[in-house]
Amino acid sequence: MAKFMIYNTAGLTLPVEAEVGSPFYFECPEEECGKKVVIEGVIIEVSEVEFNKALESTIEEDPSFKPIEKIEVRKYLFRGKVNGRGVELPAESLVDFAKRFLENQNNLILL
Repeated sequence: MAKFMIYNTAGLTLPVEAEVGSPFYFECPEEECGKKVVIEGVIIEVSEVEFNKALESTIEEDPSFKPIEKIEVRKYLFRGKVNGRGVELPAESLVDFAKRFLENQNNLILL
């Protein structure tokens, strides 16, 4: 199992453990996330074009996610439901997130 960051899950960035291509369920209680967030779906590997469409849609819906335009490895999407709403959201492996963080540690705008 790998760890992924899923962006704009009910306005939040949440880390989840999942296997690419396998359905999973994740629940973040109100005490931890400020609101209850239920995620159910699958992390899939996609083309960069498909990733970019989801990225643009995410930023259009919530401009505070604009910093994730800096994601370099653009190959994962979360497809499923967040709090019962069907979504397709950008996802990033925790390994890729960590590399991006270390490479940009002087950059204050990093999600």
